[in-house]
Amino acid sequence: MTRLPERLVLTALRLAPDPYGEYDDRGVERQLVCTLQAHPHGDHHAVVRELDGPGGGAVWAQWVDGARPQAVGVRADCPAVVTDGARSEACAEFLGHAGAHTWECAQPS
Repeated sequence: MTRLPERLVLTALRLAPDPYGEYDDRGVERQLVCTLQAHPHGDHHAVVRELDGPGGGAVWAQWVDGARPQAVGVRADCPAVVTDGARSEACAEFLGHAGAHTWECAQPS
């Protein structure tokens, strides 16, 4: 787990402002846990704030082992969906993510 620096909280709010024009930082995730399939080294990614609107996507942070995130950016949602009978589940990762889709992973790393 890593903590999102306060300056990146402000950046996330600029990238994904409150739809009502309010300053509301409660929707910004500060305690970050990588959501990608378990991996021992390399880049880690976590959602910081969801985007509102029809385009979807989210503000994501990226960091490496032992370091705090240095930037956040908007990434499109992964379009993969699995349908199993009446159940349908979309992947909760970003477009082009490494590793398995979220429904294929038992637990985030």
